[in-house]
Amino acid sequence: MRIALGQIPVSSRPEVNAKRVGLALVQAADQGADLAVFPEATQIRFGCDLRAAAEPLDGPFCSGLASAAKETAVALVAGVFEPAPDGRVYNTAVAYDGAGELVASYRKLHLFDAFGHRESDQVAPGSVPVICTLAGVRTGLEICYDVRFGELSRALAVAGAELLVLPAAWAAGLFKEEHWVTLVRARAIENTVWVAAVGQVPDPGEPPTRAATGIGRSMLVDPLGVVRADLGPGPGMAVAEVDEDLIGTVRATVPSLANRREDVFGAQAAAEGS
Repeated sequence: MRIALGQIPVSSRPEVNAKRVGLALVQAADQGADLAVFPEATQIRFGCDLRAAAEPLDGPFCSGLASAAKETAVALVAGVFEPAPDGRVYNTAVAYDGAGELVASYRKLHLFDAFGHRESDQVAPGSVPVICTLAGVRTGLEICYDVRFGELSRALAVAGAELLVLPAAWAAGLFKEEHWVTLVRARAIENTVWVAAVGQVPDPGEPPTRAATGIGRSMLVDPLGVVRADLGPGPGMAVAEVDEDLIGTVRATVPSLANRREDVFGAQAAAEGS
């Protein structure tokens, strides 16, 4: 399977972001990609009125994502906002197959109430880990801050995920980039899976904000923790190969999943599959 990392700047205008996704999908298709991954909050950047922007999954923005996936025959994962019942929103990753069908949606479990940010003021937490099949590969969905919680990645791997997809808008800060790179690689190594982590970069046409606008550093990491692609700090896209057979090869040598002690630590929580 060939995967595209779509490291795009995210605007305060959803129509601009929709156009950027569409153009990136055409480029991804031209390079033979089967799946393209875009950042957290692809719909609209943080620092905007998320409640006003939030739409149901059959709203205009997601319908546009579905159409773009169908037109290019490239599956995609991207970040959007849904209305939540309590007046907040859900920070959601949606996954469409190459026919434009919604395969799965995952609501962010761990909200970024850290480093002086309070995501929970506007965002309601999800409650269920999600795994689905994209371009023939069992794929677990995570969002940004989730990467700091190893139990989620482990639950997805135990449920059969071969690839973890991680849209993000990783906030800048002291040692934050080092945390990002270390955590993404660690999730791949400890679970012997591929990880595609895709972040925003700031939009130069937008005014500065204290909200997270991303540091870039989108990466594809293999089951041994080797970084196969790294997009650095600027806008861009990379297409690289995900070799599912490598997982079996690595696990034959490093059977860390098989050697887990459920008798000591208990079984992992179930993931919702599709």
